[in-house]
Amino acid sequence: MGVSDGSSLVQMCIVKVAQSIDLLERKVLNLPVSLLKDLLPHLNIYYLDRIETAAATKGISTSVIWAKIWRDLDQTWRWRAKSAPLTQDWKQRCLERLFHMVMFTQVRRGGSYLSNLSDSSILSMTVKHVRVLSLNTSTRNICRLASADLRPILSSLEAGVTSLRLLDANALFKHGRKYVLFILHRLLDHGSVREVVLRRNPDSSFLRWLMSRHRGPQGSSGSRETPHAEDDGELEEPAAKRLALDVEENPEVLCSEFSSFSSPADHCPEGQIHSLDFEVSKCEILTTVSHILPTWLCLHTLHLHSDWLIHEEEMSVLVESLRRLFLNPGCSLTDLSISHVCGHTHLISVLRACPTLRSLSLEICPPADRNARRQQTHITQSKELCLEKLSVKSTGPMTVKCFLPALTWAPKLCSLHLTGIHLSPRLFHTLAESNPLLKVLNLEDVNLADYHQEILHFLEYSVLEELSLKDCRLLDKCTVKKDFLLPFAEALKGVSSLQSLTLAQNRLASGVIEIANLFSGCRPSKITKLDLSSNFILPAELLEFAQLLDTCRPAQRLTLDLRFNPLDRDPEVKGQALRKLIPYCNILTDDWDSRSTMADHISVM
Repeated sequence: MGVSDGSSLVQMCIVKVAQSIDLLERKVLNLPVSLLKDLLPHLNIYYLDRIETAAATKGISTSVIWAKIWRDLDQTWRWRAKSAPLTQDWKQRCLERLFHMVMFTQVRRGGSYLSNLSDSSILSMTVKHVRVLSLNTSTRNICRLASADLRPILSSLEAGVTSLRLLDANALFKHGRKYVLFILHRLLDHGSVREVVLRRNPDSSFLRWLMSRHRGPQGSSGSRETPHAEDDGELEEPAAKRLALDVEENPEVLCSEFSSFSSPADHCPEGQIHSLDFEVSKCEILTTVSHILPTWLCLHTLHLHSDWLIHEEEMSVLVESLRRLFLNPGCSLTDLSISHVCGHTHLISVLRACPTLRSLSLEICPPADRNARRQQTHITQSKELCLEKLSVKSTGPMTVKCFLPALTWAPKLCSLHLTGIHLSPRLFHTLAESNPLLKVLNLEDVNLADYHQEILHFLEYSVLEELSLKDCRLLDKCTVKKDFLLPFAEALKGVSSLQSLTLAQNRLASGVIEIANLFSGCRPSKITKLDLSSNFILPAELLEFAQLLDTCRPAQRLTLDLRFNPLDRDPEVKGQALRKLIPYCNILTDDWDSRSTMADHISVM
């Protein structure tokens, strides 16, 4: 028998066994562990799913196999520092992706994991694992879900999908609007969807149709009526009239037309949207959003995106509707994000209107008028905020003084992310004095060159778990880099809670050698993630860093990000450095082979 391409007789037998696994499935537990490990990668997803429980009883994890299937399905995917392969549910990701590919597009059938499986069998298996349903392809394919043949699939989606992503709603409604509305109605009102992402909204009537699912548990009766607003004299009226829907777009009429689901006399339940992430226009803020928001008691998360500036008029209307919502004891909103806000005073206004908000993210575009920027809002706050997470991104000149008082009102703040903000010495003093629970500090595109002493003083009293100083020009005014980096490393070692440190884009270069001091001495740092990407680190400098690390021998395994450094200038020295680091680090580099090797190394740890 001729054997070529490195194949062995054992491997050929394993492939043959995999093809007949239906006959051997009940005897899997009798197989030796080594043989079972060799067999699993050759099974299709149906048998891999059925056998993994038996494999687990023998101490064999299928996570590595699912991860390899994922890399085959998404060949553009690249491992990132924030992705932790050991904690990813690779099976869930694979099966959810396969459902979308088979249902809406197409899938390559080169791998053994799809062998002997029809499209219908793949859909029947994978649909049970779909939690996030993305509808962003042609309407024709999506309308198949309304067909009689695929109604069992739609019923399964109703039971399992919790998040619905309409990434090009405008394209969806060009053809078959009635079919799309029926599918959305089944998922939103009869199903388990509570989170909606909406992009490219086709028209305001659909947004009103969508946002009709805004009432809290006390309003979940069969009839769709608008509750009274406290101070605008609204009258109760049927939702069909209020939303100006065509009769054929009424949910009960839609279900009646697709008679296998319900009879004309049935009353459809009314769903609740707890999380909405959507692109919003000026008109929609002034009309739909501002009118519905005060009564949207079941809403937990609201993210508003805009491709144009949200000016004073729209923002004032929005803040007022938020104020009215938060006056209601039944308000559930805890997470708010708004982009492209024009004006630097709105952050204070939002916080005062939403005192029980736990997370706020604003992207601010300061006005071009310098006189407007100089205007400050002098407001005293008597009530303590519940704020735990704050993120502020500025696309123009904005100083931290505009919202520094808000930090003193938020003693529960545990996460702060600032991008593009002009700092002041008072920031670090305020954080130390007013925010003792701060665990995550992320500063990006800010100038820290003049705040070395303030940083060291802040770290002395810190309980941080994650510190990110990205593109912060840390060393721009250092004549000798180690004059700051050595005390900085010592101060970081004193923060025993610190687990993650990001110093990307700070031109560390040879300063990386001083960073190795984090792991030296009698009280080494306990960090497990270190991001040194984009720092002009040369191979020789990395080798010296690796030698120091080899001497210190960190107690915890370290995820080390070295991407976007010119390490290829000396491949031989680079290789020496990486080999010294591998016993202590999971390394991310620009080289695909190194990255995939590291990912495999992590998976079998």
